[in-house]
Amino acid sequence: MGFPELVAWAWRETPPVHKNATNLVIHLFAVPLFVMGHAWLVAGIVFDPWLALVALACIVVSLLLQRFGHSLEQTAVPPFTGPRDFLRRLYAEQFCNYWRFLFSGRWYASLKAAP
Repeated sequence: MGFPELVAWAWRETPPVHKNATNLVIHLFAVPLFVMGHAWLVAGIVFDPWLALVALACIVVSLLLQRFGHSLEQTAVPPFTGPRDFLRRLYAEQFCNYWRFLFSGRWYASLKAAP
């Protein structure tokens, strides 16, 4: 499956696994932390290696927060088929579909519909 097909598949899978209010709020902070961690990683490589350490900590904390948030969901994320699948789906969600979910209003709709 090419990356555009992966993004389309992940988009269909996003709403069912993002319905818990706590998970939605966690994602509101954790996904930007993940993205900023990558920006700081680049800055750390270019300017100061200490920034790279901060960046890696941000990325790890973000992933741990999201893992906890997803554990609260009634519908589990479809299982990963391996490390490559994990990385592709992770980056498709963090850099593409989460922002689409947020800015399309579906994040807010899911929050309002949460029990």
